Amino acid sequence: MFEEIKESIYNGNVPRTQELIKEYTLRRVSTKKIIEEAIIPSIEEVGKKFQTEDFFITDVLLSARAANAALRAIEKQDRIDGKPITKGRTRVVIGTVYGDIHNIGKTMLSLLLEANNYEVIDLGVDVTGEKFVKSIAKYKPHFVMLSALLMTTMKEMRCVIDLIREHNSGDFSQTKIMVGGGPVTAEFAKEIGADGYADDAYGALEWVKENIESNK
Repeated sequence: MFEEIKESIYNGNVPRTQELIKEYTLRRVSTKKIIEEAIIPSIEEVGKKFQTEDFFITDVLLSARAANAALRAIEKQDRIDGKPITKGRTRVVIGTVYGDIHNIGKTMLSLLLEANNYEVIDLGVDVTGEKFVKSIAKYKPHFVMLSALLMTTMKEMRCVIDLIREHNSGDFSQTKIMVGGGPVTAEFAKEIGADGYADDAYGALEWVKENIESNK
């Protein structure tokens, strides 16, 4: 049913993706159904193609842009239809730590989280510890997710976590911190005081889901 949307996301065709989302929503197809049966499977397939080297970094970035456009088009259509954007959603602050400009894994995770109805504040790349702290104070997230793809920037994760722990009160004490990225391991995550670790975007999504359930 959603092969056209999937194809437009694979090809990174933003205008066509937006056009198709509008067409389907005008036909009163559930936006929830579009997300669950078109956008999420597309994101997952792109991730698999990248892992098997069938997709290059540029392909992933183009597909991610199209998937993001699809999510924004759905939000816009829901506002037009008078459907309230869900309040009280689980909020996640995510970013690649200072000194590191890699963003493929972080982008994939951001899209997966948003497609699963989490509110994502993506701080981008090369993010300082101070910016993470300010974002926690401003957005009061349930989770903070740190990414690093270089051995040389892994140590920055420890600095960020230490800085956050220095503010260990109120919203800061309620925020769980997760780390991930190419060189990061579960042992390293434990050593630097992170609450969680995952070796890919899908594992990170599952970790968030599990921790939400454990807090209910």
